[in-house]
Amino acid sequence: MNMKDLFLKNNTRKFLGLIAFIGTGLGLIVSSIKSTDNGFLMGILGFIAIFYFIGLKDYYKELMEHGEGKKLHKSYSVLTCAFFAVTITWYLNHRIGLGPVVANGIVGVIAVLILPKSLAGMTFTSSFVGMSSLGVLPNLGAASLGGIIVGLVILMTGEIYAGVGGKGGTTAALSTWITKFILGIFG
Repeated sequence: MNMKDLFLKNNTRKFLGLIAFIGTGLGLIVSSIKSTDNGFLMGILGFIAIFYFIGLKDYYKELMEHGEGKKLHKSYSVLTCAFFAVTITWYLNHRIGLGPVVANGIVGVIAVLILPKSLAGMTFTSSFVGMSSLGVLPNLGAASLGGIIVGLVILMTGEIYAGVGGKGGTTAALSTWITKFILGIFG
C-alpha cells in the first residue's frame, strides 16, 4: 500500500467517525428537545447545539487541512482494554451488585494506576458502556460485544473532539446504541 492509499484510508476512517459522532450528537439533541416542554431547557439545549455545530465545523476543517493527525495506540491494546473495561464494569455492576457508578469508578481508578495515561482515559470511557442497565446489556455476552464495539468506535474516532468534554459519554452512547441494535437483530 503506498502513502497516498494509506492517507486516503485514514481520512476515510476519520470521516466515517465524524459521521458517527454527528449522528449520535444530533440524535441526543433532537430527542432531548422533543422530550421536554420546558422553554428554558429547550434554550439551554439550543445553546449547547450551537457549540456542537461549531466544533463539528472546526473538526471537519482540520480533517480536510491536516490529514493524518496523531497516531493511536496499537489496535490490540485499545480493543483489549475496551473489552475488559466494559465486561468488568458490567460484572461489578450487575453480578456483584456495586451499582454503575461505583463499578465505573473502580475500573477507572485501576486503569489510572496500571495503564499509560492515554489508555487509562480510553479504558475509563469504555467502562461507561458497562454501566448500562440489564434492559440494554442483559448478560455478560452482550457486555462483551459492547466492549468490542466501543473499542472499534474509539479506534475509528480517535482524534475527533480529543480533549473536549463529552466525548467519552458520546462514544459510550454510540457504542451502546450500536450494540443494542446488533442484539436486536440477532435476539
